[in-house]
Amino acid sequence: MTVVTHFLTHDGTDAGDLSEVKRFYMQDGKVTENSEATVLGPSAGNSITDEFCSKKKAKFGDLNAFAAKGALKKMGEALDRGMVLVLSLWDDTDVSMLWLDSAYLTNELADRPGVERGPCPGGAASEPKYLRSTFPESHVTFSHIKVGTIGSTTQDGSGRRMDGFEYV
Repeated sequence: MTVVTHFLTHDGTDAGDLSEVKRFYMQDGKVTENSEATVLGPSAGNSITDEFCSKKKAKFGDLNAFAAKGALKKMGEALDRGMVLVLSLWDDTDVSMLWLDSAYLTNELADRPGVERGPCPGGAASEPKYLRSTFPESHVTFSHIKVGTIGSTTQDGSGRRMDGFEYV
C-alpha cells in the first residue's frame, strides 16, 4: 500500500501559504480517499484545514492551540525551513495508546465528543506488557519513501512512474 500526503497551498503554487493537508491511499491501482470526519456532521471533510481544526476543537471542547500558534500558515513556513521525516513503531506505557484508537480520556464518558477515538476496547490486551510478550517479533518496514511535486511520486494512467521525485 502507498500512503500519499499532499500539502496544498491557497494558490496552488509552491510559494503559497499552506491551506490543506490531504491524504489518500493507493493499492493495486486503486485509490482510496481518507475517511470523512463524520463526528463534525455532514460534509465535514476528509482533510486538514484551519476550518476543520477549529470545528474539531470547538466540538470536543478543546483549547485551539493550533490556531493560537498560527495554524497551517505557520506550519507551512516551518516546512519551508526544512524538517526531518521521522517514522517509528512504538507503544505507550503511560496510557496504552488509548488516545489513538480507543476511549480516551479515561475519566470521561465515551459518548462525549472526542472521547471515542476508535474500536479498540483497551484493557489488558492493549497494554504494552501484553503486546510485547505476545508479539515479540513485531516489526515494521518503511520503504520507497519519495518526496516531490504533486503527481510526481505516484503512477500515471499508463502505469509508469512520473519524473521529478527524490527517494529519501
